[in-house]
Amino acid sequence: MNDSRHTAVALRDAHFRLKRLVRAWEEGAPVSTVCGREPLGPAWQYSDRPDEACYLDGRVIELASGLTVVAQLTVGFGTIGADVLASVTVEDDEGNVTELLSTGPEEFPASAAELATEIGRCLTRMEQLDLSPVVR
Repeated sequence: MNDSRHTAVALRDAHFRLKRLVRAWEEGAPVSTVCGREPLGPAWQYSDRPDEACYLDGRVIELASGLTVVAQLTVGFGTIGADVLASVTVEDDEGNVTELLSTGPEEFPASAAELATEIGRCLTRMEQLDLSPVVR
């Protein structure tokens, strides 16, 4: 499989895995806790530089308590390689943000296969996050 196709498949798989993860968090919450949801992607953002682009995907969960949970996966592409970041944050009514998870590889993945592996590792870390104290 060529690199661009391998990357496309990895991003597609990550989208559906992230979607399932957030749905599981919602379904695990007590009834009437989740009062809204909004997708953050998938979306591509391009810079003024032709050699840079960013893939963004995620979900926003609005809770009846006034908290907002944001689960996000970002993959930045540039001349030096690809950078992966998975994060989960909680924001309150006053705009205070608490970071529950921020994870990514220490080094840029050298190939599309390594990028797919790192995306998978980041999503596994998200899946291991216990949101039950937040979504009560």
